[in-house]
Amino acid sequence: MSEWNFGYITDINYTYGYYAELNPLHMQLAFLNQGLIYPQVKTACELGYGQGMTVNINAATSTTQWFGTDFNPSQAAFAQEFGQVTGAQLFDNSFEEFAKRTDLPDFDFIAMHGIWSWVSLENKKHIIDFVKRKLKVGGVFYVSYNTYPGWSAFAPVRHLLAQYTDHMTCKGTGILENVGNALDFVKKVFATDPAYCRLNPIVPERLKGLEKFDNHYLAHEYLNKDWVPNYFAEMVDYLDAAKLEFACSANFNDHIDALNLRQEQQDFLKEIKDTHFRETMRDFLTNQQFRRDYWVKGIRKMSKLEQNSQWRRQRIILSCFREA
Repeated sequence: MSEWNFGYITDINYTYGYYAELNPLHMQLAFLNQGLIYPQVKTACELGYGQGMTVNINAATSTTQWFGTDFNPSQAAFAQEFGQVTGAQLFDNSFEEFAKRTDLPDFDFIAMHGIWSWVSLENKKHIIDFVKRKLKVGGVFYVSYNTYPGWSAFAPVRHLLAQYTDHMTCKGTGILENVGNALDFVKKVFATDPAYCRLNPIVPERLKGLEKFDNHYLAHEYLNKDWVPNYFAEMVDYLDAAKLEFACSANFNDHIDALNLRQEQQDFLKEIKDTHFRETMRDFLTNQQFRRDYWVKGIRKMSKLEQNSQWRRQRIILSCFREA
């Protein structure tokens, strides 16, 4: 039997959504805020584009030439139909197949959202190989991923949901029904007052929070074969093979310490000079669960004069109605 999906859920398609972090303009603003030189993005690529909403919207609203791949043929069919209008060149290759293509340009920007934590180690190697070979010097790689310590308490619940689905559901039962049944089962387990819940009192409340999410999202988030959060330090080791250095968070709020850290925590972080270990400590202080990061092949600093000049050239457009 073919294992073309590598254990990733393909019975149901992923949700529709636009992720601003994959927009090169978003990236450039994050780099500018940190005083880092960013590339002018003429060619870009999204790995694992899902329904293709983000890659197609980015292609339609810029002069950037966008490429991408997603191995789910039904998602690719929808995205490619959209791409006939936007000009995005989209494929349905696996990461291994895509990395072997000889008809792709080198890229100024490569991005992937919600993929890294849900693919096998083998596919991670294919991704790193692709980025190493196809990202230009000075180019930027965006990746988001589940991380510790934020997942430490709840990871056993994810394991329980997946194990129940593997061992206690019928093969003919639809995946969406399995999600509901698995959640009901875990609630029954929690009702027995297990020591795990007593020692992790936040977990039952977090389980209740899952009920507000669509089952399509929950299936892709919790029930794939591969599901591995990574510490930031592990990502440093992975991406060092592609000559990538950490640049900054793609979440603008992460750049504002006053929003996330008490004063004594801010003072403590300032004492840590090593950039990578400082990010590790930041995750510990904020109990980080999901990181959105930009990495660059050859980090370069702007002068203060250039940074101020760039800020003055920024133009802002109101994206919502202003109250009268």
